Amino acid sequence: MKRILIVISAVAFFLLAQNASAQCNAELYINRAMKELSQGFQFSKSYRIDFRGGTRKKVEYTCVFSKDTNYQINIVSKDGSAYGLIGTLYDSKRNKIVTSYYNNKFMPGWTYKCRATGIYYLSFTYKDSKSFCGAAVLGFSR
Repeated sequence: MKRILIVISAVAFFLLAQNASAQCNAELYINRAMKELSQGFQFSKSYRIDFRGGTRKKVEYTCVFSKDTNYQINIVSKDGSAYGLIGTLYDSKRNKIVTSYYNNKFMPGWTYKCRATGIYYLSFTYKDSKSFCGAAVLGFSR
């Protein structure tokens, strides 16, 4: 009986170790997204987009934006493009400001000129994709 438990434990450990290596490594995509920042924009922050194998439907972050500052978001998924990932920016009252999914197309990001200093919400969802991992970077220009 003890041998069976040991064998089962060893198999379970092996399977868990295999699953751990398949987890989202969003850091791989951050450098690619940073290279896509337009000239004149300075890197501010990176965001890990991990839907945990599809068990999460949304990943959300809060940001503080300043009035009269231009912000740029770049999104990169597993295949190197933005396909399958949708980034959406909301104001403090949860009104949608801009999204990267427009006319049934996935855009790699957007530029937004902030009109009011305050808290904003950066939300990521996925559509038509089995790639549940990616990254986004935020840049700013004054």
